[in-house]
Amino acid sequence: MPSVSRRAVLAVGSMAFAATRASAQGAPALRLRGRVAGFADGVLTVATRDGGQARVTLPENAPVSALRRATLAELTPGTNLGVVAEPAGDGLRAVAVTVLPASATRQFQSEWDLTPGSSMNNGAVAAVMQRAEGHELTLSINGRSVPVRVDERTALVRPVPATRADLREGAAVFVLATRGTDGALTAVRVSVEKDGVAPPT
Repeated sequence: MPSVSRRAVLAVGSMAFAATRASAQGAPALRLRGRVAGFADGVLTVATRDGGQARVTLPENAPVSALRRATLAELTPGTNLGVVAEPAGDGLRAVAVTVLPASATRQFQSEWDLTPGSSMNNGAVAAVMQRAEGHELTLSINGRSVPVRVDERTALVRPVPATRADLREGAAVFVLATRGTDGALTAVRVSVEKDGVAPPT
């Protein structure tokens, strides 16, 4: 599979699931992409990709995860996926596919901020078919079939555990956070670069 780049890799499904849960609790979720500038006393400093810096409190119970590469063979019927897709012709092309835990059963489609027109598509695998231009992945989302093209540029990943020790300076990081009434940021979930596989920066 291709190398994993900023454009093509993120902890997409689990982050979207957590973002939806945070929003349901009344706190709008923010997505921070960048690199670790520092981590001390429970505060993560992120050098964001727009050139700024953000200080984010990391609660003890906030999950920290990384990614590993996955294969098409892991996309078996019934497997829960989070798929970031972008318009391609008269359909959708998968930019990144994340294999989700069995417990991540909520199915939805929503806008995503990776590229203009991109979307998050969380659902279960209905079928994977070989096509001339690659593979066609069909997701079942709330009773509807959603076909998505998977090609050689699509990143296939799955979340794996990480620890706060992996929050090393310079590591790529993707933080899902909420902003309090005082403007302070609190992390809901963090995905960090590990073993050569990075979330977006």
